[in-house]
Amino acid sequence: MPRECKDGWIRTYLEYTKPQQSPTIFHTWTAISTIASAMRRRVWMDRSFYILYPNLYVILVSESGVGMKSTAIKIGTNNFLEKAVPDLTIMRGAITVKFLVDWMSQAIAKSADGTAEVTIFCEEFRVFAKGLYADSGIIENLTKLYDCGVWEYGTGGSGIYKVEKPCINLLAASTPEWLTTGSAADFIGGGFSSRIVPVAIVVDEKQVANPKKVPLSTDLEKKLIADLTAIGQLKGQFFVTKGAEDFFEQWYIKRDKLKNPDQRMKGYYSKKHDQALKIAMILSASIDDDLVITEDHIESALQLLGKIELTMQYAFQGVAWGERAKYQDKVLAKIEEKGMIPHWVLLQCFHYCMTGNDLTAIIHTLTEEEKIGYDSIATTGRPKVVYLTEAYVREQIKKDGKQKVVDQFRICFQKHPEWFEEKGGKGK
Repeated sequence: MPRECKDGWIRTYLEYTKPQQSPTIFHTWTAISTIASAMRRRVWMDRSFYILYPNLYVILVSESGVGMKSTAIKIGTNNFLEKAVPDLTIMRGAITVKFLVDWMSQAIAKSADGTAEVTIFCEEFRVFAKGLYADSGIIENLTKLYDCGVWEYGTGGSGIYKVEKPCINLLAASTPEWLTTGSAADFIGGGFSSRIVPVAIVVDEKQVANPKKVPLSTDLEKKLIADLTAIGQLKGQFFVTKGAEDFFEQWYIKRDKLKNPDQRMKGYYSKKHDQALKIAMILSASIDDDLVITEDHIESALQLLGKIELTMQYAFQGVAWGERAKYQDKVLAKIEEKGMIPHWVLLQCFHYCMTGNDLTAIIHTLTEEEKIGYDSIATTGRPKVVYLTEAYVREQIKKDGKQKVVDQFRICFQKHPEWFEEKGGKGK
């Protein structure tokens, strides 16, 4: 049967959610996660030595009150997934491994072949997990369940609980502090960091005081539910075209050259190739039923991942080996948020947690890493030091022209001339 959403499910979903305040990137990944949940374990890709399913652990990250994370999640869940796939087992709220076992048992009871297909929705990840390294062991077991292999859990006096065919999807919301429980070493080496897709924003994309659905919203909603129902009925193996295989191989060979050196992203990069293929399956299914992955699907998947990598450090800012390192990420995020900010304003922002000497040390590190530049701005009194980013410099050049910006930021121009090039340079 032909699809109702002629531009594909994800694009139609973005059209439907456009009047709402949550950023496009949150709606995009909610849509991707919704499709993954609908497909469950019923489609797959044969990777010769293992089977890859399109399940994902997506976490939307921003400060409290920024991005309307919970609202974005609810739209995908309440408006579409629950209506299109009513037999899907959905978990909510704080849980322990015992609760997870109970929900998986419910899912198995619904299944004809013993499959435990469960989607976890959580509006606040730390509440859900009760801390990353709590005694419940929920994170450790989610790490094991991610690959959809046989899962065994010791239940004490009741023996071993075994699930032959699990499939877990996770869509959660959190603030950047969600990783502050436990140690950085545990997080980096524990395996969970390599299995999540952290989607972070620093500031709101738009402000919508009175959101109103577009005139065609009801029609769009019907089409989205109809097509998501069809996606949930897909079964079988994805076929990868020769062009897609060649494109993926070329990227895979040079992928190490494209990595962010931040060690907290090491786990993510170790699984990026699988994440890209999972997303390619989802992109293919969002358009039609043929279960074919093309070069375009692979390229689009990598572009989606590349976009979230630009702010991934912000999502991981709570993961640090020391307090100063945590605050360094916060200071950088504030400078990036403003583009240019005076020293005294920055100090006011963090006076509750650091002294002027602490801030000076952090600024020195960020400057040496060439993540920020500095300059002196003339005022009626003595010159005031300001900090600025490459992105801000490039935006000002677009607005005012190169020469005016060079004249305004001469110290920064002398230290970072490549920032002032209208083409090329180190721009992201």
